[in-house]
Amino acid sequence: MVTKKRNSIQKNYAYNLAYEAFLLIMPFVVTPYVSRALGEDASGQYSFIYSIVTYFTYFAALGFDRYAQRLIAQHQGNRKDQTKIFWEVFIARLIPVFVSVVIYIGIIFSGVLDSKYNELLVIFSVNVISVAFDITFLFRGNEDFGKIVFRNIIVRIVGIICIFVFVHSAQDLWIYALIQSLTVIIGNLSLWFYLGVYVERRCSDRLIIKNHIKRSFILFLPTIATAVYTSLDKTLIGVITQIDSENGNYEYAESFVKMSMVVITSLGTAVAPRNSHKYATGDLEGMRKNVNNSLRVVFLFGIPIMLGLIAISDGLIPWYLGPGYLKSSTLMKLLSPLVLIIGLSNVFGLQILLPCERDKKFTVSVSLGAILNFGLNCILISFFASYGAAISTIIAEGVVTLTMMFFAKDIYTISGTIKSIWKYMMAGAIMFFPCYFVDVLLPDRVYSTIIVVILGVVVYFGIILILRDDFIFKLIYSFKRKLRENK
Repeated sequence: MVTKKRNSIQKNYAYNLAYEAFLLIMPFVVTPYVSRALGEDASGQYSFIYSIVTYFTYFAALGFDRYAQRLIAQHQGNRKDQTKIFWEVFIARLIPVFVSVVIYIGIIFSGVLDSKYNELLVIFSVNVISVAFDITFLFRGNEDFGKIVFRNIIVRIVGIICIFVFVHSAQDLWIYALIQSLTVIIGNLSLWFYLGVYVERRCSDRLIIKNHIKRSFILFLPTIATAVYTSLDKTLIGVITQIDSENGNYEYAESFVKMSMVVITSLGTAVAPRNSHKYATGDLEGMRKNVNNSLRVVFLFGIPIMLGLIAISDGLIPWYLGPGYLKSSTLMKLLSPLVLIIGLSNVFGLQILLPCERDKKFTVSVSLGAILNFGLNCILISFFASYGAAISTIIAEGVVTLTMMFFAKDIYTISGTIKSIWKYMMAGAIMFFPCYFVDVLLPDRVYSTIIVVILGVVVYFGIILILRDDFIFKLIYSFKRKLRENK
């Protein structure tokens, strides 16, 4: 029995891209206000404690998100099976959530951390509890991204309004944290209104949760490993340097780089469930076609974004974050390769290894990166503070990507794609130099950055069109066709 027609990859990509664009624009508007209102020390405290809370939220999730999304995708159109899977997963996940909450409360009362962080720790307990109510896996597995995007946009807009109304100084740090936490749990709860679209609100079959816990735990290992090399840097910056402003500078530089890669990461989110379904039905050729298109997108947009961040960083940071964050400019340059590196790991990890149920190989990849990241952080942060953390992150993410590419080589090799991206590299190189020198010549103002960005877009895509890249023309044709179909 078919519950609902699947959305196309292009439509899901559009949904995700719209949401990711929203996530890019809103912080771009809010961050300059928050960075000045809170200051670098309070921002650093928030970053440090949030990095610690991340470990508990990952443990509470226990790999269920990726595991359940894949399982739901494999049973698309079967309401009975999805109902059983959904309720088994929901009940099974309550166990790690409970354990995580108990340990988290113990950390608060143990006095392990400085008492100045207690207020933030208590507020962020909401984030850990909210994991129990996160059912986005059901909608992602059914390739229904519209509902997720809609509710997230509404909730986040309300949260942003509250930040402008209630957060005015470093003393309002607890209010800022509370708004962020409430945004998470309200967003998760709001999806429950749509539950009946895909599953029954109660299951008459006997529920068996043991197998789900065991299988999701396999995916928990790469999840916690991912947390190590995405959050441990901030934790160790706080522990080793004990300078809150170091974390403040690092937090905003990393956030800006990761905000800039939304065009790339949103594609992986849209394609992953489709590839899970194609693998389950034996359509490997269709899967390879999706992967090839994804890689072209990664290079088409990743190269100019990476080079663009380097070009604009010196002129952007002074007016965007304020005078207390000048170190963020150098950090942004160091972290800019993450755009390409993470883009590639998303393709080989989320679009190949996980859909093909190569969970152990995925685990090995990210675990290797986590171990390497931890070791490098302990050494480099001691000598170079936040710069050391940035270098460690680039090396660790690079190793993860290379390892995933190796494990996926029998499904898809990148060599064929590399032969077709020379045009992107040439266009990126031609774009970089005028953008860099114009940024140096112009004053550090908003209009200067806008001019440089527009210049970069015009030069880069102008060169791509002159070189008549077949893929960009394919994207343009597909976009025009979709517009005609929607009229």
